[in-house]
Amino acid sequence: MEGINAAIPCDNQPIGGGHSAATLFSETKFLTDWIQSQSIDVQNKYDELTTGLQSTLDKIKVCLSYVSGIPYTQFVRVSTHVGDKTFIQPDAWLLPEQAISVGKLNGRLNCANKTYLLVSLLRRELPPENIWACLGNLNMNHHQEGHAFGYIRLGGDYILETTNPAVNNKLIPIDTVGNIYEDVVYFNDSGVRAVPQRQVREPFSACYNCVPFLKDYLAKGLCNI
Repeated sequence: MEGINAAIPCDNQPIGGGHSAATLFSETKFLTDWIQSQSIDVQNKYDELTTGLQSTLDKIKVCLSYVSGIPYTQFVRVSTHVGDKTFIQPDAWLLPEQAISVGKLNGRLNCANKTYLLVSLLRRELPPENIWACLGNLNMNHHQEGHAFGYIRLGGDYILETTNPAVNNKLIPIDTVGNIYEDVVYFNDSGVRAVPQRQVREPFSACYNCVPFLKDYLAKGLCNI
C-alpha cells in the first residue's frame, strides 16, 4: 500500500461507452461523476445518520457502519426498460442516490458501489484532500482480485473497508496492511490521481491518458490504450 502521497494527478478517466461495463445505458461518464456529495438523497441520508453527533470521528463511524451493513455481492446486475428497449448491465456502477435506494430495498451492492456511496457521504464532512475512493487490488491467500475501498486522512491515513468479511476493524491504518491492499487509482469529486508504475501509461497523448487497470470499464473511443 503506497498511500495518497505516492499518487500523482492524472486525467479524469472516461467510463462506459459502447459495450463497456459500469454505465447503465452505455453512456460515457467520468470517474469523478460517481462521487456526489451534493445529491439531495446523499445530503438527506447523511443528515439522518449524523443527527445529534458532534465529533467527526463519530460521523465517520456511523456512515461506515451504515454502508458496511448493506449486503455485498460481487457484481450488480441491472435491467433498465425504456419504451420497447431493454438495457442490461451485468456489472453496474450505481450513482450514490441509486445505491441508497438499493439499500432501502434490502438489495446488494458491490465494493465499488459501496465505496462511492461512503465517500460521497463523508464528503459532506471532509474536504476533498482528506477523503478518496481507491480502486486497486486485494491480495489474500495467494490470490489477487480487483477491489475498491475508501481512503481517509484523519490524523493518520486509513483504509475504509466496507465489504471484506475478514476485516473486523473497518478503519484500518495503512501502515498495518503491508501488500494486502494495493492502491492504483484514487479519485473523488475534485480529481483523479494514480500511483506511478502501476499501469499508468505515459507520455500523455492527445486523448485521455487512461489507466489500463480500468480497461473493462473505459470508454475505448476516448482512450489511448
